[in-house]
Parts: sequence; C-alpha cells; structure tokens
Amino acid sequence: MPYDPSLDTAPELLARAARAVGSRPDYIQGGGGNVSIKIGAERMLVKASGVQLKTVTSGSGYVLVNYGNIRRRIAGGPGGESGFYDFICAQALPVKDMKPASPSIETGFHALLNTVVIHTHSVYANILNMSAEGHALGREIFPGAEFISYKSPGPQLCSAINDRARASGPQVFFLANHGLAAAHAGVEGALELNERVNETIRRGLSLPPYPEVKFSAGLSAYNAARLADYGKSFMLENILSPDQALYCGPEALDGKGELGAVNETLTALFYILDCIRALKLTPHFLTKSDVAHFAVMKSGRYSGGGKGK
Repeated sequence: MPYDPSLDTAPELLARAARAVGSRPDYIQGGGGNVSIKIGAERMLVKASGVQLKTVTSGSGYVLVNYGNIRRRIAGGPGGESGFYDFICAQALPVKDMKPASPSIETGFHALLNTVVIHTHSVYANILNMSAEGHALGREIFPGAEFISYKSPGPQLCSAINDRARASGPQVFFLANHGLAAAHAGVEGALELNERVNETIRRGLSLPPYPEVKFSAGLSAYNAARLADYGKSFMLENILSPDQALYCGPEALDGKGELGAVNETLTALFYILDCIRALKLTPHFLTKSDVAHFAVMKSGRYSGGGKGK
C-alpha cells in the first residue's frame, strides 16, 4: 500500500525544514542543498532531485526511499557512481497522490545519519570549506565537528561520511568545497544546530552582511561589479564548488540561462571569495580532474534539472 502523507506529520515537518533553510540565499542557492527525515527503521523522506527546497510542501517535492537498504549498500561498499545512483533510484517507494520522482544523489549520506539531516551550501561554512586553511581553523572553532576533504557527491562522499557517521546524537559535517550537514533527532534541533554553527562562524570571523540577491533580467548589479573585478577568465579557470562547475559556465557569466539560480550561485561565490581575501586565507580550488568529472555529469545522466542535487 502506498505511503499516505496525510496520515503522518513527517511530510509537514520536512517541508518546514526545507522552507526554513531554502528561503535563505546565504544557505541555499538554486536547487542546491537537501533535507531528510526518517520515519521508522527503514523509510526516509528526502527532497527530490532538481527541486528547490523553498518549494517543498507536505504534498510535493520529496521522495520516500528505503534508507535501510541504502545504509547496507554503503556499508558493503557502494560501488561505482552509475550503479550506486541506479540503486538509490530503485529504493524509491510509492507515495499516495504523488507522481514518481528521483531521489538526489546525496540521499546516500542522509541515510547514514540521525533522524533529521539538513544539508546546506552555507556561504559561512563554505569560507572554511573553500580555503586551504579553513578546516584547520574550523577544528579550533568546532572541535566536535567532522571535517571531510573534498569527495565527489555520490559513493565517494558516502564512503567518507560512513567512516565517521553516527546514527544517533547531534553531528555536524563540514564538506570541503561543498557545504554543511547538520544531523539531529528532530527538526527543531536540526534547524537550531544549523543556525548555531552558522552564527558562530559569522560572529567568530566578523563576517560582513550578506548582499541582497535581487531579481534581474541579466546578472545582478552586485554580480556584474564583482565579475568585473575578478574577471571571466578567473571564474572559468578557478572552480570552488560543484555548483560553480555545473551552473556558472560562459553563458551564465554573460547573463544567460536560469538567472535566478545563476545570480544566487554567483553572489555566494563572490561573497566567499571576498571574505577569503579579507581574512587573508588562500582559496582552495577543485582540481582539473574534479572539474572534468562535473563536465561529464552535466552532459550525461545528471543533466536536465540538476539531477545530481
């Protein structure tokens, strides 16, 4: 029998968490980030691939999966990327009155952690994640957190998180060149943990206010000005994150494409770069092989609507 969301509070709790972080462009840009909530010993609700967190409701924008099977697959060795993502998709379960959707490639690491997981692309956490000195600095500020060196989203990242994951208790992961994950037993606890980490970074590093992201027919005035300072060549040749590799190519820098996501992503990148510069830290860019991997993703099975997210 299909899962009936009207008979459970979990879908509304998931939507509340999704909207809380998804409405913050300093936490979420475009279709990035993810939230999940486990219901029982085997099932989990997780944002669907290609969906923006701010649009998730109790009746749309998520997938029900068998997270127990995913945990067991990762514990036994997740395998290659293609087979792993096919396996995750095969764990989707029917939901009453909802069309089938694909789970995110990030579903894997959500399956490993506590009941509620909030994964963001927080610009504040990413100042630490995207600078060479950042994780050493982060360990001083958050001695109980986990710091993961860069791994491609998918089986590589899942294996790295699995080595340090706890199925219970609050836990924070800083993911190099990627984002922040906060896990807790409940939605309120996860939201509070996520906010506390971000506020600690903002205050501890005396960070400036985040720029307002305004709708624009092309690049926003802020992004156009910062792009003129850094230069198109610099932004195309120096990649900080998967989002930059996937969504900030030559056309985007010319003010074309999905401009809402483009402007949100560029604003985040320029803020991070500016703060790294002001703090006298060193940007840590992805390697050429990492970037080449995302070029394959963009043209292949993960193309169209951000299926890797």
